[in-house]
Amino acid sequence: MTIEHADWQTILNKLRVYAERKCLSTVNAQKSEVTCINSNYKNLPPLYFDGVRLPYTDSFRYLGMVCDKQINLNTAADATLRPFTAGTFRVKEFVQKHDLSIRLHAYIWLVKTFAIPAGMYASQIWATPYLQ
Repeated sequence: MTIEHADWQTILNKLRVYAERKCLSTVNAQKSEVTCINSNYKNLPPLYFDGVRLPYTDSFRYLGMVCDKQINLNTAADATLRPFTAGTFRVKEFVQKHDLSIRLHAYIWLVKTFAIPAGMYASQIWATPYLQ
């Protein structure tokens, strides 16, 4: 099933009317983007919200999870790897600087505090295939 351009523009116009009726001024067209999921179209028509043209993008963030237009969960996992790696690097650097390598409990506490939360961010969404 495909939705025509006119239908999308109608949906965006209804969103604007709904936001106004509910006194919601949180739709910021300047910061909004459009991602066409599973789309191979090259020449997508312009979409406007409240007179502002919305740019197209190949990826977006939802609840902290990075998604691409193919909804590839590897993209989310790869995006999470960077802060996790940075957290482990900071812990290792701190342990070496303060000579805590013989204090295993401190090392574990630092990893649990700084590295693991960064790696777990949005994992309830992207990590479900790895739970087996």
